[in-house]
Amino acid sequence: VVMGGNQLDAYDPRSGEQIWRLPGLVGGRTVTGPTLARDLVFATRGMKGPLLAVRGGRGELDDAAIVWKYEQGTPDTCCPVVWEKLLFMISDNGIAQCLDAQSGELRWRERFTGDYKASPVAADGRVYFVNTTGTCTVVAASSRFERLAENQVEDETIASPALSDGRIYLRGRKSLYCIGE
Repeated sequence: VVMGGNQLDAYDPRSGEQIWRLPGLVGGRTVTGPTLARDLVFATRGMKGPLLAVRGGRGELDDAAIVWKYEQGTPDTCCPVVWEKLLFMISDNGIAQCLDAQSGELRWRERFTGDYKASPVAADGRVYFVNTTGTCTVVAASSRFERLAENQVEDETIASPALSDGRIYLRGRKSLYCIGE
């Protein structure tokens, strides 16, 4: 699934054949990649455009494929992440939000410090948000806001963290960090 400048497309990974496309998503600038969870594709249109929840199909889709749309404080750079039935996102200027993934209903909104380029990641019932100055804010993957921790690496960080075998890998400008037991 690929978000282009003005449409969302799905392709068969074996043949490269286009399965479906949703045209008419005018925005022309897309940095984030789509997030897939259950039967929905979550995609932002960039430049503070709306976050869309789309149900795919076959061929050319129309606006009926858009299950819901959310327009408040959407990211330009960071991809959303889904944990169970909740979608978490952060705007480039630090507005973190939790939405119900099926309805798009806002569960909570909080301002975090700093600017964000890295996409949040989720594991073990937690969501990790890393800002550009190396601060990682950890929250419960819950419909109620609960800040669990705040950690700092002394480095500039714009890459999204990677998770593997109980460890968090974080690439900074100066170093690669492995955080875990």
